[in-house]
Amino acid sequence: MSADTDARYLFRRAREETAKADAAARRSASSQEVAAHRELALRYKVRALALSCPDQVLHDAMEREP
Repeated sequence: MSADTDARYLFRRAREETAKADAAARRSASSQEVAAHRELALRYKVRALALSCPDQVLHDAMEREP
C-alpha cells in the first residue's frame, strides 16, 4: 500500500471516529466514550498528515512549547 493510499485510509478513519464521537455526544454517552473516539480521530488524522506531508508535521511539532 502506498503512502498516498495509507493517508487516504487514515483520513477516512479519522472522519469515521469523529462521526462516532459526535453520535456518542448526541446520545449523551459517557464523557469517556466521547473522549476515546475524539482521541482516536486525532491520532488517525496526525498519522495521515505525517504520511501526506511529513516535513510540515515534524516542523509543526518542533515549534510547539510543552
